[in-house]
Amino acid sequence: MIADPLTERIGRDDIPNMVRSYERYLSSGLYDRRYPRPNRRTLGMLLRHLPVAGRFLDFGAGTGRYAEPLLRLTDAGGVAYDICPTACRIMTERMDGFVRDGRLAIRDDPLAPLSREFPAAFDLVFLAFGVLGHVSGRANRRDMLSVLRRTLKPDGVLIAGLPNRARRFRAELRAARRRVGGGELEEGDVLYRRGRSADAIPMFYHLFTPDEARSEFDAAGFRVEQVRAESVLAEEKVVSAPFVGWWDDLVCRLLPAACGFGFLVVARPRTTGEA
Repeated sequence: MIADPLTERIGRDDIPNMVRSYERYLSSGLYDRRYPRPNRRTLGMLLRHLPVAGRFLDFGAGTGRYAEPLLRLTDAGGVAYDICPTACRIMTERMDGFVRDGRLAIRDDPLAPLSREFPAAFDLVFLAFGVLGHVSGRANRRDMLSVLRRTLKPDGVLIAGLPNRARRFRAELRAARRRVGGGELEEGDVLYRRGRSADAIPMFYHLFTPDEARSEFDAAGFRVEQVRAESVLAEEKVVSAPFVGWWDDLVCRLLPAACGFGFLVVARPRTTGEA
């Protein structure tokens, strides 16, 4: 039986439960203030890989900043999945019309039933900005990706935005070294807080290298086709204004993935017998 990776704990009790953390993050309105619109570059890649009337799964959909424009700009339909009840409530309110006309289903059930309810159902599965990084433990991430792989059509595509270890949380990475050495954390794990007040929200993140991302996707049965820079500036800045997003997208086309604030992985299910 596959656990719900976002609710799993590793090490000591001071490692946050990300469901509770994101409930606070979303309920406070801080998430929507930080990320008011989709990343232009990420949305463009999703649109290129989604057939006009295709089916998508937005895994870790948050408040729907990618699901909503995909529905508005195409004739596609899909499923928005998030384990946080607040996220699902906000999406239901914001995208009521798409839910009522049958183009969007919203799910907050445990992870495992997804592959039973939607076997080989989607042309595109995506985990936008950092969703996979909030899952603690390499084995948990592999199991999650394996479940998502089974929801893809044989020729479907999975796209994931991952935080780049070379560009993020340097002080937190240094602070985590002792716990990595003691086996409480894995290399690339960090603990941090979102917000500046006494009510700052505790967070867990796993930061990736491009090579590590390829290895984890390979272990979950995927063939990685591309790894590209997602943004040069921090995500909060990229989505602050359309011109900033346009400029950042242009610069990203000239730089390798390793230079990005985050990077995008494009992968397909490996076929039977494929090395």
